[in-house]
Amino acid sequence: MTRGPEIRQSRIYLERFEIPFDDIDAGGVLYNAHYLKYCDRARNAIFAKANWTWDRMVANRCVLAVVSVEAEYRRAVRQGAVWIATQFSSDSDRRLFSSHAFLPGELTESDAQTQTLANKFPLEKMRGVHFRSKFKLIPVAVGDFVPGSLDSAFADAIFEK
Repeated sequence: MTRGPEIRQSRIYLERFEIPFDDIDAGGVLYNAHYLKYCDRARNAIFAKANWTWDRMVANRCVLAVVSVEAEYRRAVRQGAVWIATQFSSDSDRRLFSSHAFLPGELTESDAQTQTLANKFPLEKMRGVHFRSKFKLIPVAVGDFVPGSLDSAFADAIFEK
């Protein structure tokens, strides 16, 4: 019996954002496309903390491109604070998945962390959240849409224990 590829999984990262008035639609909730924008901001904040900026990706001639997104709207996010939990996984050096869950901004960071750690499901299946999603990203060569590989220093930084 052959085993599938080993799946690496990161710790859960938490980022807190303030949802401003201009990101709210006429119904008083976060405009639907902005949910994805905040997932992107959370992911990029984590990359920046790992010292993996756009400039560094370009210097390495390999950037991460989103090739698919699964998203599920569970409850409205309104103006004010929101926590975004993010977890990365990968089964090869050719793709990276980032899963996200939006939690109420009224929670303390400790309570948000406790809630995500108590979750028995992957973040993209977490219950009791406002929104959950899973992005598939692939490394591509700058200037082309030619698949590349995840930089090992980058992978080590986000999958640190």
